[in-house]
Amino acid sequence: MDGILTFADGEVKLGGADVPGILERLTIGCEVVFDEAEEDGKSGTTKTPMGWEDATISLVIVLVSDEESSCYDKLAKLNQTFKGYDKGSGPKVFTVANSHVSARGIDFVVFKRLESNEDNKSDVIVATLSFDEHNPPIQRVEQRGGGTTPSKNAKEPPLRIVGLGGR
Repeated sequence: MDGILTFADGEVKLGGADVPGILERLTIGCEVVFDEAEEDGKSGTTKTPMGWEDATISLVIVLVSDEESSCYDKLAKLNQTFKGYDKGSGPKVFTVANSHVSARGIDFVVFKRLESNEDNKSDVIVATLSFDEHNPPIQRVEQRGGGTTPSKNAKEPPLRIVGLGGR
């Protein structure tokens, strides 16, 4: 993984670096996936619950200008983190360390979206950081044979974790 996402006491750390600004709100959402099928001779569709979508986590961060930097400088720093690459030139995957998120069973996230807005009344930018739950697929290379079982001395094929884009 590419770092840890933590947030507590109004502060957020992303990959070991402080996220500039003040945590205003954390929201976690998830919903059921349905398979919809049309039945012959009936109008409408039949919905069958199939599982759950990956959860989405949103953090609302308030970026305020201070003596050290402007809200625009802080937004530029956030944008640089958002557009950062992992070692394989893909978006970074972060391990999450937060009680609320852990209670929802989420271990890994991808920084999916950065949204920012401001008004003409204050020198403040409100940034929304959106993360999608990431469940890396685990692929096991299995021995294929004519129904034989491997001997005790044969090594089990390694587990390979494939990240985003099959890298």
